[in-house]
Amino acid sequence: MHNYQRRGQFRPPFSTEVLPEGENAPHTETLYARKNDAPTIFSPRVTVQPLSPNQIQAQTKPVTLLQPEQWSMPLVPVTPLPGSNSALHLVPKKKIILVATILFLLFTVAFFAWMSVRVTTPDVTLYQVSEHAVTQYSGGGGIVFPRQQFTLSYPVVEYAVDVLVKVGDQVSPNQPLLKLDPTRLNAQIKQLSDDAAAAQAYLSSVSTTGNAASIAQAQQQYTLAKNKYNALMAESSSLLLHDGSLISPMSGVITSVNVNSGEIFAADAPLLVIMDEAVVIVHVKVPLANLSQVHTGQKAVVTPSALPNLNFQGTISAVIPQADPQTDTFEVWVSIPNPYKTLLPGMSAFVRIQTPKQALVVPRLAVLNPSLEPVTFIVRHQFAYLQPVQIDALIGDQFLIHSGLKVGDQIVLVGQNMLRNNQHVHVRSVEM
Repeated sequence: MHNYQRRGQFRPPFSTEVLPEGENAPHTETLYARKNDAPTIFSPRVTVQPLSPNQIQAQTKPVTLLQPEQWSMPLVPVTPLPGSNSALHLVPKKKIILVATILFLLFTVAFFAWMSVRVTTPDVTLYQVSEHAVTQYSGGGGIVFPRQQFTLSYPVVEYAVDVLVKVGDQVSPNQPLLKLDPTRLNAQIKQLSDDAAAAQAYLSSVSTTGNAASIAQAQQQYTLAKNKYNALMAESSSLLLHDGSLISPMSGVITSVNVNSGEIFAADAPLLVIMDEAVVIVHVKVPLANLSQVHTGQKAVVTPSALPNLNFQGTISAVIPQADPQTDTFEVWVSIPNPYKTLLPGMSAFVRIQTPKQALVVPRLAVLNPSLEPVTFIVRHQFAYLQPVQIDALIGDQFLIHSGLKVGDQIVLVGQNMLRNNQHVHVRSVEM
């Protein structure tokens, strides 16, 4: 043990017991501070290597020791004993917490009950079904034809002296079109007249001397010769032949010329074609399902496929009472004025036939699943019921109802997506 008695030097507050040099057994020493000569343990036993006086002096630092009155002990809360004043102060706090918990639970239950009522009774907006005057459209595609088309021919072989028109010319009634040489016609008329006269003379001679078979044969020959003569005379005296020229029977446009000047043409060969394009006819294929909706005199809108931005007003002039089994359609003829020759024969066009009628009309939003099995929710006495309906047509954003509803029914317009059949609802408003 070393003692340091000098003033200002550090005096260790503990004593050490050092193991003599050379001993291998572990050695521990007890470190303690002195306070009123009572040892206080600061740490467990640890092994301390001996230090020389110089090492002790080099590592010594000034230390300020706490005085006994500066020491403090940690505060530890102590649970008060039952019946003490502190315990009495805690009782109201427990009651407050209990009451608050009960109120919170009641509020939570009430909130979820209110939400449950809102979910099971949805708000809906209704629409009252009524009858309206609407225009229903039906129709289909078709081809444009001229209202009149005339093919000019001649009954006998003849010589065309001169062709007076060409393709594209506008012609009027009684206008000369083709100049003929009447020599051949006159010769043929004389020949048929002579044949008829000879057949009549033979019949007269056989009737006085011949048998029944000869008379019957002679009668047949005379009848044939007379019919040929009469037919030629009727055709040669036709209104289409005037002063040796073929004339036009109507107004129109020459669309085909099949003979040239100076040619001999065959009997009944098509010589000229005249089309009246001032009025055209569209032959439309309409579905059989719309047969009851179509009749003569109805208005129609015609839109050419080549001119989709143009609409022409027409009128149904004929309904052909014959169905096409391959397409399940029937044919309708629609007449359209064509003063500017905008519609050309051969064009394709789509025709919409207008049918005014009184029908039940409902908004499109009120019908669920319209493409497969259309249904609505009809509300009676604050309950919603599923109601199947049949749709006649879609016009804009409204359905024409064929069956399933009647005037005055109230159906769900807004809020039907989450509804169930026979569910209670809350009606917010009714639209008309």
